[in-house]
Amino acid sequence: MSDSPLRIALVSPHAFPPGDDVGRAVAAEAEALARRGHAVTVLAPGKGRQAADAGRRRIEALEAGDADAVAAEPGGPPLVVATSRALRKSTKGTGRRLGGPIDSASGLEIALGLGGFDVAHLHEPLAPSPALAALRHATGVRAVTFHRTAPLAGVAFVRPLVDRALAQADLRIALSGAARHVLAGVLPGEYEVVPEGIDPTLVPRATGNDGIVIVARDRDRTGLRFVLRALIGTDPLLTGPITVIGPPDAPQRTRAAVPKALRERVSVVPDAGGTSRAEALGRGRIALFPTGDEAGTPVLREAMAAGLCVLAARCPEADEALGADGGMTLPPFSAEAWADAIAGCLGNPARVAMFGAEAERRGRARTWDDVAADLEGLYRAVAARPEGADGIAVEAPVFADLRVRTGPGLGPREIVQAALERDIRIVAVAAPGGIEPALEVHRVAPDRLQVIVGQEIDTREGVVVGLFLTHSVPDGLSLEDSLRRVRDQGGITVIPHPESAAAPPAEALRAVGDLIDCHEGLTPARAAAHATEAALLLQRAGLVVTAGSGAAAPAEVGTAGMLMRPFAGPEQFMQALGDARPVRRRRGLRGRGARSSRRASQQTT
Repeated sequence: MSDSPLRIALVSPHAFPPGDDVGRAVAAEAEALARRGHAVTVLAPGKGRQAADAGRRRIEALEAGDADAVAAEPGGPPLVVATSRALRKSTKGTGRRLGGPIDSASGLEIALGLGGFDVAHLHEPLAPSPALAALRHATGVRAVTFHRTAPLAGVAFVRPLVDRALAQADLRIALSGAARHVLAGVLPGEYEVVPEGIDPTLVPRATGNDGIVIVARDRDRTGLRFVLRALIGTDPLLTGPITVIGPPDAPQRTRAAVPKALRERVSVVPDAGGTSRAEALGRGRIALFPTGDEAGTPVLREAMAAGLCVLAARCPEADEALGADGGMTLPPFSAEAWADAIAGCLGNPARVAMFGAEAERRGRARTWDDVAADLEGLYRAVAARPEGADGIAVEAPVFADLRVRTGPGLGPREIVQAALERDIRIVAVAAPGGIEPALEVHRVAPDRLQVIVGQEIDTREGVVVGLFLTHSVPDGLSLEDSLRRVRDQGGITVIPHPESAAAPPAEALRAVGDLIDCHEGLTPARAAAHATEAALLLQRAGLVVTAGSGAAAPAEVGTAGMLMRPFAGPEQFMQALGDARPVRRRRGLRGRGARSSRRASQQTT
């Protein structure tokens, strides 16, 4: 990349214009990177049909050959390209909108695969979005930033899928040392710490006002109700006016959560962005963050930068941000602790002033320009790593039929002949009864045809496939035992498509999920368009997908397969599947040479 301007794609799962903390951080980061001279494009769902239509036109132009259709001018304003139309996350409304999964995935794959970006940087990879799966299509440095650790609670249920998707990332970023510790414990890997910044122009300095500001933007308003109870009975002359920064929608509901005893003293400000928060923070000298979810957000740093004395629910992010002298962290929902802390601050103005001064120093120490400088350094460092360090040659994809069954009329020589006629470069032979048929195909195949030795194994729960086998696996064993025997010899386990084999039931598969490497997602059993889209959806959900014809006759060889990079051995096979594409061919079609572009692969189906 040298020192030339970078073409950067910032990917947000949340809609633009932004209405939440993550989206606003992406927007601020984009503007700061653009100020450093880079060409920055934001790929995100768009609010409204007009934005979605404009984004679609750009993506269609890119796919048609306009290489600059989604590119911003170096140093110019960031370009926002809608990859789909945003949908509300829920009917209750949170101000947050996500993209439709199918449209968003397709748009992202085209933009990242053909946009020529030097960097593809995905924010909040665990948000419900196809963006993480689409990251495998990126051509440059692939980065992910985790904004919140709360979603990690549900990762255990889809851990293998998340691990495989994150394996595509060259750079993982946490916002704090505390967050890095949590992330590394749940999703092991190397993480860089790049704290977020503030925009000093949006954060007022302490004005000397005597009010209290409560940050409680959760929809159920549990934190707000708790902390207001701690304020009942306090002297209005000491507390001053009480301002609540609430959710961006339904301020009347926030108002209804205020006890009658405080209703005359409390005003509600919906969070409409940095300007509205700055106005609210300017009303107070003490800021209360009653829940850990709020204490780990950018608003904490804004309150600090404004010079407020901060009392926050104890969480690793708040402890790290405030340090020893920038405020106090308290046990969440401990009424006695919060009441004592609030009373102690109200009765000790010198203490409030000391906390506020240190908080302001710490809060203003880092701007978005600092963030952009750190990110640029990381991007260039990753790009400077020696190419091919993992030993995998980057080559054009070839067509692979990953499940062929020998039988009457389809012996080893017929398989080889059909493969050569149809430009099939890789064929996995998995016949029932052992690996001998696959070994015979391997013996008669020329060098240009790579043969994977496999077996179709009949377990007590159903049929599974083992690839890269060195010896046969007996039929009639339990599902777990059969899969372990494949793994023990360094093989790859595949669950066949239920329409092509009597695969084990879902309950049995869930019990052995850690022993399953791949799922067959595409067979010739149904119409090509429906079958291919179903397989792509499985990939976008994070599954490692294979595809094969299941051929038992020469005409069926190559009717389904994968466009994938060449590989050597099981480990590289799994890596190659990460950016492979499932493909359908017409029966008996003489294949054309595989091409690497997305349009070429679509034409092959």
